[in-house]
Amino acid sequence: MRHPIARRSGFTLIELLVVIGIIGLLSAITFGLFRAANSSRNKSKSRGDIQAIAMACQSYRKIYGDFPCSPTGTDERFRRDLLDQLIGRRLIRTTTPGGLPTLLNYDDTSLPTGSAGRQKRSFLNLGEVNTNDNSKLGAEDWKGNNPACSEFVDAWGNPYDYRYRVLTAGKYLDWKSPNFLFVCASANYVDAPSEGEILALGEYWDPVPAGILNMKNSGIVPATYFDENGGTTGPFRADNLVNWSN
Repeated sequence: MRHPIARRSGFTLIELLVVIGIIGLLSAITFGLFRAANSSRNKSKSRGDIQAIAMACQSYRKIYGDFPCSPTGTDERFRRDLLDQLIGRRLIRTTTPGGLPTLLNYDDTSLPTGSAGRQKRSFLNLGEVNTNDNSKLGAEDWKGNNPACSEFVDAWGNPYDYRYRVLTAGKYLDWKSPNFLFVCASANYVDAPSEGEILALGEYWDPVPAGILNMKNSGIVPATYFDENGGTTGPFRADNLVNWSN
């Protein structure tokens, strides 16, 4: 009497390992493609932001005679003043003959009344460029130097950094470039030092170059700014620096 041959059920260990390996390989490929697509989308968005902000700065100068300025020159204040001026909260104006321009609220009582004065003039549509708190862009609680929303941010969540003249005696003429400087640190394949961190100021500007004023205070772009070796010479930002000419 012939006994039926027992049928094998399940998979061998080798077969399971092969299947797991294939799944892992496909997952890695899919994740890599997703990251590449996400990075490409972020870069495209940030380049669009750069163009929109640069055009808004040009429009601002046509109306007020100069690019957005800052009264103090501190890092956070420059970012905040750029946003406030481009969305119409503040404007620059020379209040005394031959004096330095100053930064005023759009509804300052020293401004003329009527349709030509004390009107909020926006150079960027609200929400056109992301900020660190989009929900507060239309609020009026920015007054009193405590804005709810203070800076434009790129697709990675890092702030765009901006430099131009400082509206202070002794600093106003330190700016040597005819243009403003505007930087997106993330769009040039440079990540934050640690995952999830916001980029440090050193990721935007070079250290003080020998023999010239600090880059962020003078507008002078040293050759080291385009040094791909990085290190102590500074970041490589050749395709992210807007409006430089020396």
